[in-house]
Amino acid sequence: MEEVRIVEVPRPPAADAPPSPAVLAWHEIFAEAMLDPLGHDDFADPPATLVADLAEQRHATKTLLVAVRDDAGAASRPDVRHVLGYAWLALPRTDNRHLAEVEVVVRPSARRQGVGTALWRSAEERLRAAGRSAVTTWTSHAAEAAEGEQAVVAPTGVGRIPARDAAARFARSHGFTLEQGERQSTLHLPVDPAAVAAWRADAQAAAGPDYRVVQWCDRTPERWLDALAELQRRMSVDVPLGGLDFREEVWDAQRVRDADEDLAREGRRYVLSAVEHVPDGELVAFTQMVLPQGRRDVVFQHNTLVHGEHRGRRLGLLVKAANLQLLVGVQPEARRIHTWNAGENHHMLAINERMGFVRASVEGAWQRRYDDGAAGPGAVAAGQGAVATV
Repeated sequence: MEEVRIVEVPRPPAADAPPSPAVLAWHEIFAEAMLDPLGHDDFADPPATLVADLAEQRHATKTLLVAVRDDAGAASRPDVRHVLGYAWLALPRTDNRHLAEVEVVVRPSARRQGVGTALWRSAEERLRAAGRSAVTTWTSHAAEAAEGEQAVVAPTGVGRIPARDAAARFARSHGFTLEQGERQSTLHLPVDPAAVAAWRADAQAAAGPDYRVVQWCDRTPERWLDALAELQRRMSVDVPLGGLDFREEVWDAQRVRDADEDLAREGRRYVLSAVEHVPDGELVAFTQMVLPQGRRDVVFQHNTLVHGEHRGRRLGLLVKAANLQLLVGVQPEARRIHTWNAGENHHMLAINERMGFVRASVEGAWQRRYDDGAAGPGAVAAGQGAVATV
């Protein structure tokens, strides 16, 4: 093993502070790690966005750890070339205070040397000291396991992660259980405007006159702050979660304002389409796409929700078609939209497929619990995340 030292990166003094060498390395390492399995680095946030994310800690305590070569001076003043990997740790503060989220990534050239394990152990010490009883992480894979190949299968039975992939081996060796498989899909733009208009018209006709689309960009109108907060609260518990120990989030008007401000500070815009139930003036569905301004060809589909009492009226298709029209007007240079859905979320996947999204990769949602007595390294709960041949 190469001698490394784990260093905690100081919190930036401001959201617009210049990125430090450690932050530049954070971006570079994640981009390298995504190129390895996926062939692109669309998911790698630019350094300025990472600085703003680390600086803002209202709703989560965030820590960036880096592994640096233990050369003379490297640990005290690391530059980009010294950094071999990082661990990103987030501890929710507003809600879900039992939970931690962690991401451990090592340069492909520095793997299998104990760097990832050193980073994980340092992150684990911190989350355990904070009293967290569960920790989640995600892994990206080019495709599901092929027929006849060993796979790690979540209890949902959907999403087969190749057991040989380095990220899956690492997660299992450190006591994580696969709880859910997610499909990552991509829509390549442009889409025929006539087709989008037809989807919207058909969905509006099915919904009827009691439902109307409302839209905005970047800042939530005062009128809709409370209504959107309620939809975000429902979103936190209404989507399929598999065995992930996510609990109801606390949302109010101020948290919606905070979320808008955070995106702006991070150099992101957004477009949002919602549906108002006209008889009572409430929002009953919404969808949001986030537009990184440093990569104007790339768009990320964020939350989509239809209130349970208003499902069956094609409101999901209505908001998605309307938002695609809004996106084209706001950022016509967008060329692809990436989205993630639980593999068992068949209804939303059907809408996405109708709109032209195609499966691009698969993501594993992993969890380790500390409150069930099975905290030993490498432990895998019986019946969960078991290796199977498919």
